[in-house]
Formats: sequence, C-alpha cells, structure tokens
Amino acid sequence: MNVPLMNVPLMNVPLMNVPFNDLKREALLLKDRINDLVNTTFYEKNDFILGEEVKKFETNFSKYIGTKYCLGVGNGTDALEIAVNSLALDNEDEIIVQANTYIATCLSVVNNNKKLKLVDVNKDTYQLDLDLLEKNITNKTKVLIIVHLTGSCCNMDKLMEIVEKNNILLIEDCAQCHGAYFKDGRLGTYGILSTFSFYPGKNLGAFGDGGAICMNDIGLYEKILKIRNNGSNIKYDHEIFGRNSRLDTIQAGILNIKLSHLDENNEKRRKHTNLYKELLCHNENIVFPKIEDNCIPVYHLFMIRVKKRDELKTYLEDRGVSVGIHYPICIPKAKCFKDKFVDNFLNSEELSEEILSLPMFPDLKREEIEYVCNLLVKFYQ
Repeated sequence: MNVPLMNVPLMNVPLMNVPFNDLKREALLLKDRINDLVNTTFYEKNDFILGEEVKKFETNFSKYIGTKYCLGVGNGTDALEIAVNSLALDNEDEIIVQANTYIATCLSVVNNNKKLKLVDVNKDTYQLDLDLLEKNITNKTKVLIIVHLTGSCCNMDKLMEIVEKNNILLIEDCAQCHGAYFKDGRLGTYGILSTFSFYPGKNLGAFGDGGAICMNDIGLYEKILKIRNNGSNIKYDHEIFGRNSRLDTIQAGILNIKLSHLDENNEKRRKHTNLYKELLCHNENIVFPKIEDNCIPVYHLFMIRVKKRDELKTYLEDRGVSVGIHYPICIPKAKCFKDKFVDNFLNSEELSEEILSLPMFPDLKREEIEYVCNLLVKFYQ
C-alpha cells in the first residue's frame, strides 16, 4: 500500500540524479543485437543507404501502424516537408496547424511556400481546439496538419467529420505518438499521409536522425518514393524535382530491433504516468492534461501545468532532476514569425508559461518517480 506523499518526511531525502530521458538504459539491453546488426550490415554486406534493412523496416512499420505503405526518410522534418510537397498544392492554399507544436510542423508549410494558418488549442487537453478549427476554415483551407502532442490526441471522430465535411486533406504529425490508439485504430491511419520522427528521444528512436511517411494511396507512395531520392527511381533519370532524404540502413536496422519492444515500452510509460498521478493527484497546485475519451496515449512526454513554473524548474534541477518545457515559446511568438500573426492564441501562450515536462522514459525507476514527486510536494508546501 502506498503512503500518501503528504505524510512522507521530505527534509532528509538524499539527492538523486534523475535524467529526463536516459537513452543508455535501453541501448545497453539491446547492445548485443545491435552489435550483430552492425557487423552484418556494414562489414559483411556493405549495405549503407536504402538497403535491405530499410525495406524490412518499411514493411514492418506499415504493418504495425496499419497502413499499406511506409517510406523511410532522413528525419521527421523531412517527412513533414515531403508530405506537404507531395500534395501538389497552390501557393495560395492555406494549411492549418495548431499553435503549440514544435516549429518543424510549421516549417513544412512555409518551406513549401504555402500559407500557414494557426489555430489555438484546448486548454485542458493541449490538443487542437476543434470548435476553433471549424471557425477558422475558409475556402482557401486545403490541408490540416494535426499534431498528436505528447502521444495523445483530440477527438478523432469529430476531427474526421470536420475535414470530410470541408473537403480538407489531413496530414497526421505523429512524431510523438508511435503506437497510440484512438478507438480501434492507431494514430497515423486517419490522414491521407502520416509522418514520423525517429529522433533518438522518441518512443521509437534510432541512434541518429530518421523519419518515415505512411500512406494508403499508391499514387502518393510512388511520388514520395521519387521525391526522397532526388526525384528519381532510376539513377540519373530524374523525373521530378526531389531532395536527398533517405533513411540509413543501420538506423533502419536499429529501428527494426526496437520496434519489437515498442508496445512493451509504451505500456511502461503508461504505468509511470499512473504512478505520477497516484502520488500527485491530491496536490491542487498540479494539473494534468485531460485525455480524450477513446484515446490510448503513449506518453512521449508527461506534462503537468503548474504555477511558478520557472521557479519549480530551477528547484528541481538544483536537486538533480532534469525537466523540459514543451514549448517555452509558442509558434506565434517565435522570432522567425515576428508580426505574422495578429490573432490571440491565449491558451497556447498560457500553456507555454505553465507547462513542465517531467522525466519520462520506459526504464525510469519507481524510486526516481517517487523522488520527483516528493520534491514537487515539498516545493508547494
């Protein structure tokens, strides 16, 4: 039986170093398999770019997500930019993105010379506000890029009704939601395209950069196949304008190994979240994001909303706890978008001042979570 934290003596807790995300712990468990992969791929087969392991991973990952096709690319930003590029939009077409996301989502729009339109988020879920979305759709709106922030999602039934009613194409930014579900379908199966990042800190992370695009449309598959390889399927025969964005063979091999552990690791993240909530649920100073009904999240990030956020961050870091802010500057306030957006994005701006991301990774230890929670309680006492 767990002792309520409010009754635990806090003054003499020994200092402990708690990483935000310790990639070494999982890597060491897979060390032998990965070493065998490197020896076989590099030294025996000399297989470096778009090799056998890439094809194998593309097949495995498309089956895992539930789409017909998957194409590996250089990174998650490339995945987004290529996805937008593949839709053959006019430069005056609008693409809607939520106001609290990583800037790569927005760069995929502006780097393709399309019109970026931001919409605020729901303050309780941190996901796109679907009522505001409907109000912001115009006859120029052609695409919505929905970001499944933290590994959760909005009400996907309602979202699909909106995009279908307005004849809008949906791209899912799945950089934080590898393996998450809404009802019976994995996130990444709702849009015409879905993009993934395999940055090392992701739920499914490589040992370097990597990304992927999933789809069911054969025409988009064949087009993206060319775009990622300088517009060519045959060497020196460049049919369209493309770019160099190919998934390394060794990264694909590592992802193949780690994919077999993804569901297990996601379940560990959910258990860690339950422990955080169990230990902190009686503290009125700490607010958890609401999870949409029918969503099974994967907690790429575990965010809380707090007052005195910056003071708390310093307090935790001074006591060995590594934390993050996702994101300290919301998109409308970014310097590169200065004076571009005149609307108010009150929820996104408020969240950027109050959100704190606590340590979260599969091999996080119970005593580390308890230590973090003890410090949180002590701070607000």
